[in-house]
Amino acid sequence: MKGEDLNIERILIPVDFSDTSRKAFYAGLNMASVLDADTHILHVEEPLNTMNDPVRVSEEVARLEKGVRRRLDELFEEGGLERVDRRRVVIDIRGGKPWMEICRYAEENGIGMIVMATHGYTGFKQILIGSTAERVVRRSPCPVLCVKPDGYESNLDGIPKKFRDL
Repeated sequence: MKGEDLNIERILIPVDFSDTSRKAFYAGLNMASVLDADTHILHVEEPLNTMNDPVRVSEEVARLEKGVRRRLDELFEEGGLERVDRRRVVIDIRGGKPWMEICRYAEENGIGMIVMATHGYTGFKQILIGSTAERVVRRSPCPVLCVKPDGYESNLDGIPKKFRDL
């Protein structure tokens, strides 16, 4: 596929406001600028603990939305992203399992690419925590670009040699 054949109209950037998520946010916005794509930013809160009270749900969502928008404004300012047309940026906040909501959002909104952070957990820590990025990659309806944390070092020690040379 040639670069000019790449026709991505919408990019989804899930954010959790970690350092690696911040790095993925900037990478996604830059990619959207280059591809002239709309940007969808999604924050998933797990779980929304409101005990099924509609008033509390509404208040909690409003509080979350205000906080997410404030943090996103800070990211835009810190990154010097004046060239991003904020009229082409959609922000959504959902409650649930992050990987499920990311995949659901991508499917519902015709997303062409997801740009997200991976925290680089391996071994026992990955088994305990699980990997949102891995689950999204496996189930996403579109390509996923995973952004690694600063200082990430790949570890091939646990991979049998016959698989390293493929």
